[in-house]
Amino acid sequence: MAVEYGGLKSNFKAQGWTPLGALRMGCIFFASVPILILQAGMIKFSRKRWWPVAAFWHRTMCRILGLEIRVLGAIKHPGPILYASNHVSWLDIIILGGLLENASFIAKSEMAQWGFLGTMCGLHKTVFVNRTRRTDAKNQADRLTDRIKDGDSLILFPEGTSTDGGRVVPFKSSLFSVAERADEASDHRLQIQPLTLAFTEMNGIPLVRSQRPLVAWLGDVELFDHLRQFLALARTVVTIEYHKPITFQEAGCRKTLATYCEQEVRGGLERAARLEMRMGRRAERASSATEEAGSEPDSGRLQAHLDT
Repeated sequence: MAVEYGGLKSNFKAQGWTPLGALRMGCIFFASVPILILQAGMIKFSRKRWWPVAAFWHRTMCRILGLEIRVLGAIKHPGPILYASNHVSWLDIIILGGLLENASFIAKSEMAQWGFLGTMCGLHKTVFVNRTRRTDAKNQADRLTDRIKDGDSLILFPEGTSTDGGRVVPFKSSLFSVAERADEASDHRLQIQPLTLAFTEMNGIPLVRSQRPLVAWLGDVELFDHLRQFLALARTVVTIEYHKPITFQEAGCRKTLATYCEQEVRGGLERAARLEMRMGRRAERASSATEEAGSEPDSGRLQAHLDT
């Protein structure tokens, strides 16, 4: 963790609840109980229809938390997809969980033991992977194969850690071994699609470096302390950009695949920062005007406008 974020844990613990935060916490509890009970039943009795209820919970949490999601690009492949995204915070789970249809997260096996958070991962059919025990490799490959054969997609965070959201750390090619296994399971129909997740605005103004700890889960900050701070924010804007998908065969190897995804995600993060800082509300108004005209936003035209 960077030196500038060294005092986060003590600072977050010293700050108490705000009225808005307390209200939102109550809403989270009362909204979650019936939905999660229903989701537990869906996981047990209807394995192929689990996602709509899970997505409804994620989207409900986004609304309660004041998260506004803006999307650039599109998902064009109808088959199974492995999404490769940068990782900023526990908020990524809530955002992507309600956005990517029939997609489950790939997470380290230790998360299954993280109490309530581990339970929540299980309710989203997270695939837990042990990266140290090679004896589990076959069982893990079989689980991934079964999910792909069922038509599900997967979400991978190839950085292997979270960042402050202002940069992308090198993608670990070893983590793309799941792409190799999943590609074989799908008879080489699997598409790997990079996507960029960027927190771009907070309380109506562009997000600046000093505010990043409010959205990024950094260092040894406790989850509950970070949640309490985030609940006090009025509104946070998240920009999601889908990049051009690629197949494992096109990449040729895990290293090339990791490099391609990393470059695409990094470029998207830079565009998101420029878009918010230089265009601000103009981008939102341009997108709304395009939708009212009955056509999809032209990302190329928007980027050309940005670069002028």
